[in-house]
Amino acid sequence: MSIRLTDLYEKTGKKYQLQLLAGENGLDREMNWVYVAEDQTNETFLRNGELIISTGALYDHTEDWLLHFIQVLCSRHTCGLILNVGKHIFQSDLTPAILNFCNEHAFPLFIMPWHIHIYDLTKDYYNRIFMDSQTSKGMDFFKLLLEINNNSLLERYVNQKLGAVLEYDHKHNTNFSDTLFLYLKYWGNVKEVAAQSYCHRNTVTNRLRILQEQLGYRLDAPSERFELMTAFIVQEFLRQFNRAAL
Repeated sequence: MSIRLTDLYEKTGKKYQLQLLAGENGLDREMNWVYVAEDQTNETFLRNGELIISTGALYDHTEDWLLHFIQVLCSRHTCGLILNVGKHIFQSDLTPAILNFCNEHAFPLFIMPWHIHIYDLTKDYYNRIFMDSQTSKGMDFFKLLLEINNNSLLERYVNQKLGAVLEYDHKHNTNFSDTLFLYLKYWGNVKEVAAQSYCHRNTVTNRLRILQEQLGYRLDAPSERFELMTAFIVQEFLRQFNRAAL
């Protein structure tokens, strides 16, 4: 499923200090995923509707480089670009030619200050995409969960299935739970998990080994994978339920 950029900007712009510099007429575009890219060599990995984030780490401070980068993003039908400015790239690097291109092609261009962590934003947006997808496709399941009056039962289920990895993440300051979720979502496609989590395939493979050997997850068992994905859905349901109750 997808989320309109205008809604995303309205709900999270202040939280992540986003500034829209150009391409306002493209805010009605829909965002279906978030992808971190630093140059046009990643062109084949870009997908229609992705919101791109870049730190400008490879930017050589020539107008043509950045303009061409944005032109590639536009040609691949990505929905917009967030530049994490303040270290490798600055607002002053965005020339009139770049802003004019984004305005002419209705390609939303945002900036976000360097002290805002990309990880926080992407995780937030992944959760929003996931929740939107489950709300749209799994309303019957969510309605079933709403019929359970005792949320402690659901919490115990989540802890039973995901407690080991959540505790591991808390203790070691890692995000193995995200790796596990992506592994389940992409049906064990390690290459896709690596692409979506912005890390090397060997890193993903090592995390999966720890998940199986140290934490005891039987990822080769279909029933185990089903129960784990169900636990992730229940976890998100509880998160949304508790937020609504505030």
